[in-house]
Amino acid sequence: MDWFLLQTKSREELRAAENLLRQGVESFCPMICVEKISRGKRVEVTEVLFPGYLFVQLGESSVSATSIRSTRGVSHFVSSSGRPIKVPSDLIDQLQRRVALEENQVASRLPKAGERMNIMDGPFRGLDAVFYQPDGNNRALVLVTMLNQEVKASISFANLSRVNDSSL
Repeated sequence: MDWFLLQTKSREELRAAENLLRQGVESFCPMICVEKISRGKRVEVTEVLFPGYLFVQLGESSVSATSIRSTRGVSHFVSSSGRPIKVPSDLIDQLQRRVALEENQVASRLPKAGERMNIMDGPFRGLDAVFYQPDGNNRALVLVTMLNQEVKASISFANLSRVNDSSL
């Protein structure tokens, strides 16, 4: 049995996997738990690791490629020179082990309260700051020391980086 890579319609990876399962086709859609900011609060959400893609296992007696391509949620096989690309089984095994190991872990790139930050752009560029709390989905409240006083400033996450880190 060989593994192949399917491209799915936008945000329809799980729908495609469910419909393929109904046809007896095994699929694998790696998922991870991530911490994000939604409506100004930290939330944990489960997301697809490779958005827009799904791995399927096919054998000689499996459902036809035409049937798979016409499955709801599926766009097409990822191919080269008109032939679907085979994905090495050991790569799928590694992904499955990695997903199983990190099943209860939350991936987060969000800073914690009190974490030291560098301001990369804007009027406070070059100053150090301390992360205070999220300010909406795309901004952060930070404490900037100016004239020996800490001042709160709302700065875009894109303009912040952790001290000793190149990106947030």
